[in-house]
Amino acid sequence: MKSKSSLPAVRLKQLALALSAAGFSSALIGCGGGGSDATVTPPPPPTVSIDVFGARGGYLTAIVSSTNCSTTPTVSWATTSGVAAGTGTSIQDSQPNAALVATATCSSATSTQTLAANAVYAGSAAFAVMQNGSAVAWGNPVWGGNTSTAAAITNISQVIPSERGFAALLNDGTVKTWGSSFVAVSDPTLAYPATGAITTDPLTNVATVIPGKIALFAIKKDGTVAAWGRARGLGGPRDFPMTDQVYGFSPAVKAAMTGVKTIVANEGSYAALKNDGTVVTFGNPDTGGDSSYVKAILTNVTQIVGGNFDFLALRKDGTVVNWGYGYASSGDQSIPVPNATDVSKLFMNGYAGAAINSKNEAFAFGYTPQIDSADTKSIASQLTNVSNIFATESAFAALKSDGSVVAWGDSVRMNDSLTKVQASLTNVKSIATSEYAFAALKGDGTVVTWGDPQNGGDSSSVVANLNKVVAVTANKYAFAALKSDGTVVTWGMGSKGGDSASVASKLVNIRAIYATPFGAFLAIAKDGSYVTWGDAWVGGDSSAIASKLTKITYAN
Repeated sequence: MKSKSSLPAVRLKQLALALSAAGFSSALIGCGGGGSDATVTPPPPPTVSIDVFGARGGYLTAIVSSTNCSTTPTVSWATTSGVAAGTGTSIQDSQPNAALVATATCSSATSTQTLAANAVYAGSAAFAVMQNGSAVAWGNPVWGGNTSTAAAITNISQVIPSERGFAALLNDGTVKTWGSSFVAVSDPTLAYPATGAITTDPLTNVATVIPGKIALFAIKKDGTVAAWGRARGLGGPRDFPMTDQVYGFSPAVKAAMTGVKTIVANEGSYAALKNDGTVVTFGNPDTGGDSSYVKAILTNVTQIVGGNFDFLALRKDGTVVNWGYGYASSGDQSIPVPNATDVSKLFMNGYAGAAINSKNEAFAFGYTPQIDSADTKSIASQLTNVSNIFATESAFAALKSDGSVVAWGDSVRMNDSLTKVQASLTNVKSIATSEYAFAALKGDGTVVTWGDPQNGGDSSSVVANLNKVVAVTANKYAFAALKSDGTVVTWGMGSKGGDSASVASKLVNIRAIYATPFGAFLAIAKDGSYVTWGDAWVGGDSSAIASKLTKITYAN
């Protein structure tokens, strides 16, 4: 015979279990002597945290930790004004001048980290850090490291580094510069000051500044261009200022310099790409300052790259034009480069050209009798599914979509060391380059190097520590690897930053590393403290400005 009290008790327990499944906890109290107490505890909530590594303007990597997530955490990036900057744990930072928010999400949990807008600028031989509308500089005093001159400039909105100094775009649209005497401008209203650089026009009403090798160019709000600095003679005419009426801003060049999109430099000349796809050139005629012999085909241009003594231009139809000394050409420059067709992106090292076509195939071209990096015939079958190409002064490395690498050129320096590591070049995420060496960062956080040992091509002495690496920074002579625990590993020429033993105890909790090409490093910690090492003359010693610059903000 069924008990009258047992039915309600069963239903009560069923209700309690249903509530428990929905996330409630209940005490089940028996009725009629048949029940017992029980407590159902809800699962712990999901948690997620994010920590970003990398220099602004370079590759940024987010380290994400999570617990109790029902899905794999995702990461999105956007400026504080809402402009999307990418997704995934690693991105190329395309918005360095804006504060950037990295957001990690897993299930219902989120975590954010806000990176400060870039404040660090590296010239060839000096650093400059913007703070409170002014700049703190150190390094070679002739090439931009003059601390007192930089500090005297106020109301800065942007700093632009160049080979021989720095330009400061001020809030009022004027420009002041410091560094070498032929780029230094203290009074932007005077084109012909008593001292300092002579400019083609006053540096007023400026929208942006583009650096050249040893010159600077101000794009004005009305679309015109002012220039100052020099171009190198390189065996032709002597070094000359931008005001030179033959090789510099001649009347014809000045009149044509409107609607300029960008300006590219090689060692002796300049090429300005205009919004209408035409090109204006000036400088040493032997290195590309004279483009009259390719004028008929130098139209509908979408990209220009420069080597040491040549320029290459990519046209909308996928063909390529070469002018200058001729290293990047195999013959008649008045016609498009033979066999360079269907090109989608161009690259150059010091002498040869390389390209990726619309099928993601890569190839190189140029004067093959003297330049071995111009010849890819023997490896053509391997150069498929290429996503990017990296260059040293005289070699190339193609990164494929499957993470493998194909490298060529500069056989004397590269071949023996490349052969030893070729089998390890898998799962590669990015490649850093010094003047004559490569360093490939793999997905597992290890690093593979090849090339000239004096320039960092041999990392055998530190290979045991090259794990959990999230970023690699290079100057011409050495490399610095940033690890996910905030420590740093260095190798290459010791005097140029390859030896960091003297500052090793300070290289903790680091989040970003910057370099001057001529041989110094600057590391910034999460708390804003910073460390410098390498060649003191080019920025490796910041002791003189320590009281003026106590912190460099990286993130919140």
